[in-house]
Amino acid sequence: MESHVSRRLRSDAMKILRGALNDCSPYRLLFSQLSYEGGTLRGPDFRIRIDPRKMIILGMGKAAGSMARALLDLMLAKHFDALIVVAERATKDERLGRILQGAHPVPDARSFRAGSALLRRVQSAGAGDLVIHLISGGASALAAAPLTPLLTRREKSLLHRLLVRSALGIREMNVVRKHFSALKGGRLLAHAPRARHLSLLLSDVPVDCPEAIGSGPTLPDPSNWSECLEILKRSGIRGELPRALVARIDGRSWPETPKPGDPVFSKQAWSVLGDSTTLVDAARRHARAMGYATRVLRGSVEEDADSLLEVFSRTREKWTASASMPRCLIAGGEVRLETLAARGRGGRAQDLAAAASVRMHGSRSCLFLAAGSDGRDGNSPAAGAMADGRTLARARRKGLHLEMLRRERNTFELFRRLGDSVITGPTQNNLRDLYLMLEAGKG
Repeated sequence: MESHVSRRLRSDAMKILRGALNDCSPYRLLFSQLSYEGGTLRGPDFRIRIDPRKMIILGMGKAAGSMARALLDLMLAKHFDALIVVAERATKDERLGRILQGAHPVPDARSFRAGSALLRRVQSAGAGDLVIHLISGGASALAAAPLTPLLTRREKSLLHRLLVRSALGIREMNVVRKHFSALKGGRLLAHAPRARHLSLLLSDVPVDCPEAIGSGPTLPDPSNWSECLEILKRSGIRGELPRALVARIDGRSWPETPKPGDPVFSKQAWSVLGDSTTLVDAARRHARAMGYATRVLRGSVEEDADSLLEVFSRTREKWTASASMPRCLIAGGEVRLETLAARGRGGRAQDLAAAASVRMHGSRSCLFLAAGSDGRDGNSPAAGAMADGRTLARARRKGLHLEMLRRERNTFELFRRLGDSVITGPTQNNLRDLYLMLEAGKG
């Protein structure tokens, strides 16, 4: 039977998560950081004059629809000249102009149609026009355009699939995506060099590389072709590519992406309006409001599950103050996961929760939650999972072999059977993952 402490910690963890997701909705983030008055749009680090008759809105990513609606309401506009590329389950809004749907995490025919449409639309922008780009996580797959004639659509989809299954970090994956794309790595913006550009970004990447958001379609690319080739070789992906593509990689000169300092970016302003730090700070506010003493692991999580849990453990042991109060340790980012197994369902958040259950085995006062802010962890319908000191024993009683399910990347089955899946539904956003460790007070 579930203890009173466990029920309370589970309830509190879900309240903190839902509160943070609500505070960080794309609509709220844009409305809280932008203002529009007298034809001038102001943001945290820009101020730009707007003539609505010469404004084009291009959006791509999981948050693109919500971002466009916020901008429309902020400017009190009834309709936008817009082209918005959204995820499959996003709701259409006729006020936003043309809305296309793409596929995620691997581009399909819809993604390629969307990429072609974006390129055609941006090419129509000339001197005096302002193109506002709304870019968020998921854009790399939702809108795609292979670097023809060097790459086919089929080859680009395969490359995305191999990248998703690899153990590469998001920045490394996007270095590769940029160099095989006609859209990413600043190339979208480069198709309209005479227009002004404003890029509003919601980040699903480490905070120190905004050019990786959506593979950076409007930002200069500091990476290079040699780095791309090294990543393909080191990760083993090169060996899984078709022979014809490998021959083209080795035998042809591939064009570089536009770099920092390129004059094509001289008429651009850009701003990151939300990232994993935004999500963590929102979680901290809600935990404090519920009476928890809080501590944040600063920086963006990039290590593997065991390394992160070791940091959580050391921080908890050294945190001697406020022992009588309930406590909440908070972190954000994305743990690294080994190559995904095709047959299982789950993702990095549920794998991390499973690893946490082993470390917490026997504890009666702690709970760990890991969840993706987009509402979907890997290929499962869950955002993540919760675990505590009883998870391992409960799994054994149900005949569930935790380590085997982890090896098979089938952790969704583990937490579904235990009733500990975290289900939020699609959030139309992605600010990376949120990690919470809650501990009941000793008073």
